[in-house]
Amino acid sequence: MNVENYRELVHEDIELAAKASESSLQDEFLLYATGVLANGEEFDDFTECHYEGVTRRNGRMAIDGYSKDETDGSICLFIADYHGPDDDDSIMSEDINAMFKKLRLFVEEATKHEIYYDMQGSDAAIDLARDLYYDSETITKYRFYLLTDAYNKQRSKTIKDDKIGEKTVELNVWDISRLFDLVCSKAQKESVEINLSDLGYKGIPCVKAVEYENVEADIELPVKYDSELENEEDDGTPENIVSYASYLAVVPGQVLNDLYLEYGSKLLEGNVRSFLSVRGKVNKSIQSTIKNYPEMFFAYNNGIAATATDIDTEMTPEGLIITRIKDLQIVNGGQTTASIANTLLTARKNENVDLSRLFVPMKISVLEHSMAEKIIPKISEYSNSQNKVDASDFFSNHPFHIRMEEYSRKTPIPSNGGNQFQQYWFYERTRGQYNQGKMKFGAKSSQLKKYTDRYPEKMVITMLDLAKYMELYECAPDVVSKGKQKMLQQFAEEIKSSWQKNNDEFNAFYYKRVVALAIMYKCTDQIIKETEWYKEKRSYKANVIAYTLSLIFYNIHHNRKGYEIDFDKIWNMQDIYEELEDQIKVLTKEVYDFITGPRETENVTEWCKKEACWSRAKAKVWTFNDPFLYTLVSKSEMENEVNEEKATRKIANEVDSLKEILARGSDYWKQMMEWGDNRGLLSEKEISILKMVINMNYTGRIPTDKQAKVVMSAKKRMIQEGMPLQF
Repeated sequence: MNVENYRELVHEDIELAAKASESSLQDEFLLYATGVLANGEEFDDFTECHYEGVTRRNGRMAIDGYSKDETDGSICLFIADYHGPDDDDSIMSEDINAMFKKLRLFVEEATKHEIYYDMQGSDAAIDLARDLYYDSETITKYRFYLLTDAYNKQRSKTIKDDKIGEKTVELNVWDISRLFDLVCSKAQKESVEINLSDLGYKGIPCVKAVEYENVEADIELPVKYDSELENEEDDGTPENIVSYASYLAVVPGQVLNDLYLEYGSKLLEGNVRSFLSVRGKVNKSIQSTIKNYPEMFFAYNNGIAATATDIDTEMTPEGLIITRIKDLQIVNGGQTTASIANTLLTARKNENVDLSRLFVPMKISVLEHSMAEKIIPKISEYSNSQNKVDASDFFSNHPFHIRMEEYSRKTPIPSNGGNQFQQYWFYERTRGQYNQGKMKFGAKSSQLKKYTDRYPEKMVITMLDLAKYMELYECAPDVVSKGKQKMLQQFAEEIKSSWQKNNDEFNAFYYKRVVALAIMYKCTDQIIKETEWYKEKRSYKANVIAYTLSLIFYNIHHNRKGYEIDFDKIWNMQDIYEELEDQIKVLTKEVYDFITGPRETENVTEWCKKEACWSRAKAKVWTFNDPFLYTLVSKSEMENEVNEEKATRKIANEVDSLKEILARGSDYWKQMMEWGDNRGLLSEKEISILKMVINMNYTGRIPTDKQAKVVMSAKKRMIQEGMPLQF
C-alpha cells in the first residue's frame, strides 16, 4: 500500500465516523490523527478542546486540543487542517505559518490575560486558558502540532523552533505522508535521529564492549494465525534470534541535559515515564549531588541503560566517540536524566549549578529495529533496580496478552446482520498490529476487504483499551482519568498478581466480558455524542464515560451483591440492551453536572483524576432505573458457565504442557536435568520425574498432568537461574 492508497482509506474512515457520530470531518480527523500519534508515543493523553477567537489586537487565535507531559513539563498544543478528497491535497509554507500563528496567539493571549473569563464554547478550552494564565511559569516548553491530511509541500521539511518569551516553541507538521510512515512503522514510533554536532558537541566518549551476531534471546515468540500468515514471507530465521552491540560511554551532564531539553520524554521508554517524580527520595538525592558534589556524580550514580537502532562512531586521538544516535531510548535512568534537566530549570537565580564537572555512565545497546520492540522490555525489566518498575515486564509478550490474542482470533462473534462470513474482535497485542495487517494490501484489493470484513476497524481492542475497560469494571475512574501510563501500571500489577495465583480465570468467559465492556464503552461514547450538552461544549467526554460506567459497576458490586450485568446478552447481541442504554443516558447527564459542579479543583479534567472526586461520587445518590436493575442476572446462574470455562482453560494449560514436553524430546530434558543437577538446583522429586520423561520413548509412560506441571515449573526456574533456552 502506498501513501495515496492510505489517504483514500483515511478519507473513507473519516466520512464513516463523521456520519456515525454526527460530527464534523475536521473533528473526526483530529481524533484519528491524535490517536495515531498517541499510539506512536508522541505524547500521552489527548484532550479535545475546540476554540476560535480574536485577540485584543484583532488577531485570529485557535486551538483544537492539548496534552500535558508531566515528565518533562512541556505541553503539546494541536490544530487540525482537514482538506478531504475533493479539496486541494497540498499545504504550503504560508498556510503552515498561518496555522501556527493561531496557536501562538492563543498561548500569548492566555498567558498574558485572563481570557478564560470571556471565552465561549468548549469548557476544556476555558480550563486550558485558565491553567496557562496561572501555571505558565511551570511550563518548560511548548510543542505545536499541525495535523493535516494534505501533503506538506514546503521546501524544507525541518522547521526551526520558535520562542514565546523565554520558552522554546517546537513546531511539528504531521501531514498525510508522515502519518503514513508512522502507521507503516512496525514499532509504531517515529524515529528520532540525534546528531551530536547539531547540539554543538563533537561526540560522546565510549568503548565498544561486546558484539554478538545471531544469538538467541529469551523472549516470548508471537502467536501466528492462518489469517495473518497469508502473503507473509518467511526467511526461515527464528524470531528470537538477535544481533546487537553494546557500548560503555561517559556522557557529560551538559550533553544529557541538552538532549532532554531538546527531545523531552520522547527519549524515555514508555513505561519508565510514569515512574518519574521529582518528589521521590532518590530524585532529591540526585539533585543534591548535582548541586553540591557534581564531581562525585559518576561514582554515586548507577548510570543509564539505553538502546538505539543505529549509531555512528569515530576514532579520535582521544579515543572512540559516538557522533550520531538513532532511536535513543532510556530504559533505566530516567530519573537521572530528568533530574539533571529539572535541577537547572528550577535552580534559583543565586544558585550556581555547574554541569561541566558532572559525568554520567551509560550502557547503550544497539539493536536491529525489528527486534527493539521485543528486547527493550527485557532490558527495562532486568536493569531497573534503583527504582523498581513493576510494570516494565508487562508488555505485549506477557502470557496474559498472548492468551487474549489467541481468544480474539479463535472466537467469532455471533452471526448478525445477515453476514455470510465470520467476524472477530481484533485484540491488538502490539502497537500498530492491526494497521500492519491492512498495510500488506492495496487500497482496493479483495484481500484488504477480506481482512477488514473479518476484523472490522470498529472492533479493534488495544492493550491500553483492555486495561481501561477492566479498570472501569474494577471501579477506578480516577486512575483511568490520570492517563494511560498510570492506568497501565495499576492494571499490570493487578494482572501480574492474579496470573501468578491462578491463570485459569483468564478464560473465554473473561475474554467475552472484555468484549462486552468494550461494547458498553463504545455505546456510551456514542450516546454522549448525541447529547445537547456535548454538542454545545465538546468537553469531558472521556471523564463522563469513565465515571458513568464505574458508577454502574460500583452500584452493582456494593448494593446489588450477587448480581451482575448480563454480559452474555451483550455478547450475543453485540450491542447494549434497551434498559442498559436508558440507564446510561440518565447517568451521563448526572455525571456531567457532577464533575462540572462544585469541586476542589477548577480544571475539571484534573479534578476527575483525584481520589477525592471519586470518593465524593461514591457517596452521592444517583438515579438507577428499576427496569435496568431487573435485567441484572444472578451470579449463581453464571457460575456454571464460569466454572466450565475455567475447567476448559485448565485442560488447555495441561495439554499445552504435555505438548511442549513431547515436542522438545528426550535429549532436551536430559540436558536440562544434567544442567540443574550439576548445580544442585533440582529436587529429588524433579529428578525422578525428569528421568521418567527422558525414558518415555522406551517405556511408553506419559507424565500425568501433575507431573507435567512439575517439569514445566522446574524448566521455568532453571531458565531464571541462567539455563540456556536451547542446548
